[in-house]
Amino acid sequence: MAKRNGSSTLSENVTKKLRHDILAGQYEPGSPLTVSELAKSFDVSVAVVREALTRLATQGLVLQNPNHGFSVKTASEEELKSIIEARLINESAALRLSIAHGDLTWESNVIALHHKLSQTAEYEEVDQKLAIREEWSDIHRQFHYQLIAACPNALLLDICRRLWDLSEFYRHWSFQQQPTRDGRAEHKALTDAVLSRDSDRAVDIFRTHIQLTADNLLDNL
Repeated sequence: MAKRNGSSTLSENVTKKLRHDILAGQYEPGSPLTVSELAKSFDVSVAVVREALTRLATQGLVLQNPNHGFSVKTASEEELKSIIEARLINESAALRLSIAHGDLTWESNVIALHHKLSQTAEYEEVDQKLAIREEWSDIHRQFHYQLIAACPNALLLDICRRLWDLSEFYRHWSFQQQPTRDGRAEHKALTDAVLSRDSDRAVDIFRTHIQLTADNLLDNL
């Protein structure tokens, strides 16, 4: 049993690392993920890597082909549009439910994460190119998760998180130059609407926020 628990923990760790690297753009869309090479890189068994890749395949970030092994998911304009449409539907519903059920602790967490996000630089220069900072990306995810955290529908939250991961994949691969939009103002307006419990306004701001992101990604895809 101890051996099984150890193997399971290793697989979880490899899954998290690969998931992070894929979302951070370390692997190009469609690039092969060779099990033996990854096992050597992570210093784990082939079985551990295969389990991790299978998990990522169920999350939609990795493709599994019986004849060609594993590869990073491909990118397409059609899929991106579907992801954005699904986010608009599901996150809007989750946001309404979160506003309706959120307590003072939830409000405090929203305020804290918004402050942290507003004080964190979004971009950095890497190899003479502008890139999204990993720290900002992580806080940005936490902020959007917190907005809907009080939603009592666990299945809906799982759907929203999976869609977030898929949209992050596109965010890193579609990004080319710093957008002219004022993201900080958008996040503040969204926070203010949420804290005032104005669900209609909050959803309107959220939908505009997501659509602006979608338009930027589609322009640069």
